Amino acid sequence: MTEPIKTKNQEEEKTFPTSKKLRNWSSYFKEFLMLFLAIILGFFVENQRESYVEQRSADVLAQSILEDLDEDRESLKEAIRYLEEKDRKIVEYIEMLHAPPSSWDTLKIYQYMTKVFSTFPFSSTDGTYSQMKSSGTLRYFDQSLVNQMNAYDKQMKKTVFRDGLVERAEWELVPLAATILNFEVTGEMRFGRPPTKEMYLKLKDQQTLDLFINKIMVVRTMCGRSLEEYKIQLDLAEKLTSSLESR
Repeated sequence: MTEPIKTKNQEEEKTFPTSKKLRNWSSYFKEFLMLFLAIILGFFVENQRESYVEQRSADVLAQSILEDLDEDRESLKEAIRYLEEKDRKIVEYIEMLHAPPSSWDTLKIYQYMTKVFSTFPFSSTDGTYSQMKSSGTLRYFDQSLVNQMNAYDKQMKKTVFRDGLVERAEWELVPLAATILNFEVTGEMRFGRPPTKEMYLKLKDQQTLDLFINKIMVVRTMCGRSLEEYKIQLDLAEKLTSSLESR
């Protein structure tokens, strides 16, 4: 019987089976390596892109916070000047009330009382920081800088709380002052108009005067504590501004 004729490929497969298997494994390995490198490169490029986007976002947010802080610093400086002036006026007022009534200047008493009742509460511009907290973008910044932002926000709560105590002390003075002074006059003065109503004083006795002075002193004490918080807030604002500008 005649044997079947073998082709060249069949002879090669029979002669070199191991070499062909090695070539196949080498090809698979190269494909795997290329795929692996493509994935790694893609991951690296995506990571770089995200890092770039975050850095750009951080720059925009930092500039926005700086603008907020600039407004806060100006407001704080104005509030500090106002409270320092108010404290001087209250000191003068108390000194007058301790003097003999015959030496009192009724017009000045009404002017001082108007100052006691007037307020200049500080209002923070914290829109950017609040947005960053809610959106999670605080992570774009170094932890030390985030700590400074959080400290500023924490102090802000104390500052606002102290402002509330000042207003409460002023309101607690109102019922007694209403029995002594004509609020129509203080109302005119509050809006910069010359007084047209009667400026009377109805201090009946020393006990009423002492109580009146004590309640005014409570207002002064609360204003003093609020002034301290303003100065701490301003110092934190200055330091945070410096850190943001040098980041």
